[in-house]
Amino acid sequence: MKESDIRPADLFQKYLDMSAADAEAFFGASERFDIPCPACESATTKPAFEKWGFHYVVCDNCKTLYQSPRPPQADFSRFYQDSPSSRYWAQTFFPTVAEARREKLFRPKVQEIANLCEKNHFSPHVIADIGAGYGLFLQEWRRSFPETQAIAVEPNPDMADICRSKNLEVLECFAEEAGDLYGKVDLVVGLEVIEHVHDPFSFVCSLWKLLQTEGRILLTGLTIDGFDIQVLWEHSKSIAPPHHINFMSVKGFETLLSRAGFKNIQVFTPGKLDVDIVRNTALEIPDILENQRFIRILLERRQETTEAFQKFLSENQLSSHCWMWAEK
Repeated sequence: MKESDIRPADLFQKYLDMSAADAEAFFGASERFDIPCPACESATTKPAFEKWGFHYVVCDNCKTLYQSPRPPQADFSRFYQDSPSSRYWAQTFFPTVAEARREKLFRPKVQEIANLCEKNHFSPHVIADIGAGYGLFLQEWRRSFPETQAIAVEPNPDMADICRSKNLEVLECFAEEAGDLYGKVDLVVGLEVIEHVHDPFSFVCSLWKLLQTEGRILLTGLTIDGFDIQVLWEHSKSIAPPHHINFMSVKGFETLLSRAGFKNIQVFTPGKLDVDIVRNTALEIPDILENQRFIRILLERRQETTEAFQKFLSENQLSSHCWMWAEK
């Protein structure tokens, strides 16, 4: 899989340009507040960088990167409801890549999660997808496991309607408002959501409440420990405020889930795109690796070498694409 398979360069760049414009339009006049680390609650940080008017800091304790001082939740809610970049993602970008993402991401993800369930002797009968979007994950899960009760928790009215059109059961609200499901779900899945949420601890606690006793959670997101984000830093296209504001470390993810009451926490980084992302960015910004002699040598090596390096990253919690698996 290549980066271009799931986010074509021209479409993705337009989305980033719109996000940068929205950052000023929706948050230029926002009041902002210093917040403790969303993973471990430490208030001791170091400045990292500023991007599109948003300041990021690094937690001294768990090394999580996060946006602070942070505008209030209400400003983010208005942004997600009304901003051109959010509409562009939902109405143009995602429909264009939906089938590619089904094939490259969601179908393999279903198989990988099914393997995790089997390895843990766990058979979910009720599954909830938090931020279900177009419903692709639940569609693919139901294709493999048609007996499962599949519930889409989706606050966006347009996305919720799309999920309904696919005959999915829909709860049109945020996870924190899904009280009707408390204690009723065997497996909660949240794919690429946690980097967006205003208060990750409250979000994860709400997921804990959805689960039955000994239920499981599978979250995916972006970790600051990942190779491409560490190399590219503020130039990383993954760091795109106001959309992405939390980049927890592996330690941070473990701490966050433990604080929320989860046990038997496992963190994986099965990503496949770190090297490709760095290579593509270096082609766009030729001097970005000026002082990175080893990485320049790596990118010039044959495909077998870069593939072996990517495998090393994935197997050693060093890819930016992160999975969290835990039990209530």
